[in-house]
Amino acid sequence: METASDNVGPVSFEFNGKASEYFSIWIVNVCLTILTLGIYSAWAKVRNNQYFYGNTQLDGVSFRYLADPVKILKGRIIAFIAFAAYYFSGMVSPVAAALVFGILMILTPAFMVMSMSFRMRNSAWRNVRFDFNKDYKKAYLILAMPVVVIGLYMYASYNLQPTGEEVNSENMSTILMVAMVGPLAIFLFFPWWEFMINRFQLNQSSYGKADFTFGAKAKQYYFVYIAAIAVFVIGAIAAGAVIAGVAAVSAAAGSEEAKAGPPMALLIGIWFAILPLYLWMGAFVQARKTNLIVSNITVGKHKLESDLKVGYMMFLYLTNTLAIAFSAGLLMPWAKVRTARYKASRTRLLPAGNLESFVAAEYQAQSALGEEVGEIFDMDLGL
Repeated sequence: METASDNVGPVSFEFNGKASEYFSIWIVNVCLTILTLGIYSAWAKVRNNQYFYGNTQLDGVSFRYLADPVKILKGRIIAFIAFAAYYFSGMVSPVAAALVFGILMILTPAFMVMSMSFRMRNSAWRNVRFDFNKDYKKAYLILAMPVVVIGLYMYASYNLQPTGEEVNSENMSTILMVAMVGPLAIFLFFPWWEFMINRFQLNQSSYGKADFTFGAKAKQYYFVYIAAIAVFVIGAIAAGAVIAGVAAVSAAAGSEEAKAGPPMALLIGIWFAILPLYLWMGAFVQARKTNLIVSNITVGKHKLESDLKVGYMMFLYLTNTLAIAFSAGLLMPWAKVRTARYKASRTRLLPAGNLESFVAAEYQAQSALGEEVGEIFDMDLGL
């Protein structure tokens, strides 16, 4: 059998999982997680990831997930304690809640770095682990701005809440301005923030000692969101115009139902007009963003490429949603497996040279350096 190790050319990823196999894992995970009040969820995550990693192949070799469920459980206990501290501090006083919230916001970048490192260092291919360079200083520089923006917005929203006699036109104008400008600023800032996080995560990652390089630009993220919103708005206006026309014709007919209010058929029509737009928007953003991110990743000198199709992603979203809804959730494993299979089939590695030599070199480099002590401080907090 000829592999990419012998023939330098595009190598497609493959996913060989089956819904029937994964269902048995999934149903056991769900039942044991419920019976243990969530404690088993750490082991469930490991089993879940081991199945999907193990059934994802590149050049005929499966990926491996090597995480210790005990470390995942410790991370989740810490996350639960943090949430409980914030929740119960709010019962004590707003000042205590604000203090706990501030501490959590300060610690969030460090927790995110630990989670990123945990995921990468517990992934492997051909006995070579992926790695992550934990640069806390850079993480805080990247995440400081959004944390400050969100913090200021929440602080302003809380302090501008009027009480009884304080309600007047001037206060209401200020409140409305904050209510409109705050979310708008966060929305405009979001693509840049997402780009910065993706670039940080990927540029700090490596396969063995071969560094990842992320070559995308922030403006490409804005193009994805602007295009999605523009088409959604145009589609919504067109659908609204059609629905308004139907309503006008119905009203002009002078029927009793039209005079009484919007008929049920019209409300159903509005729902079926908006739902495809939402599905299309989600599929468009998911497909284009995945293509953008993956196609701008270079590992050493080897490039990755993704070519997800918006139309097929929308078909997957629609059929998966209907299947899960009509099966009371029991077809969720089927939905996950078919989605993973499609995404893998549209992802390729473009080798710049012989893969066998590349992997051998990375294996030797990793073996010579050994495991880093820093792995002790990694944890998965679900961030």
